[in-house]
Amino acid sequence: MDRATTTPDTAGPLRALRVAVLLHLAALLWEGSTAGQLVTFNTDALAPHYYGAFGTHAAAGLQAVAAFWYWRRSGGAAGTPRLVLLVSLLALVLGFAQAALGSYGLIQVHVPLALTLTGVAVWSAVLAWRRP
Repeated sequence: MDRATTTPDTAGPLRALRVAVLLHLAALLWEGSTAGQLVTFNTDALAPHYYGAFGTHAAAGLQAVAAFWYWRRSGGAAGTPRLVLLVSLLALVLGFAQAALGSYGLIQVHVPLALTLTGVAVWSAVLAWRRP
């Protein structure tokens, strides 16, 4: 597998991808923080957790768009550009599935899927920052 490479054509998309990944990770950190408050029965954290999910979805969508842009500017290449796109799309889909399960009260699946989602988002960050 090749690593994230920067050319004049991919410098902007790669920078956008890295910013989007950081936003996504920050949103997931917020969600984890508010979820931790909910576990301690602080019901005041329910609204910030609920509305934070919208920010998380927006950041994941932005990350997927930036990953697509990076992949396209890389010539639709296999390797890191395609893998970071697929991982970003996986994070987007997992985020919606995980949120739906939380909304319908299936906490036994919601929490492990949240941890999986965090791992996938970290994976995308690793891919975005790998050195050639």
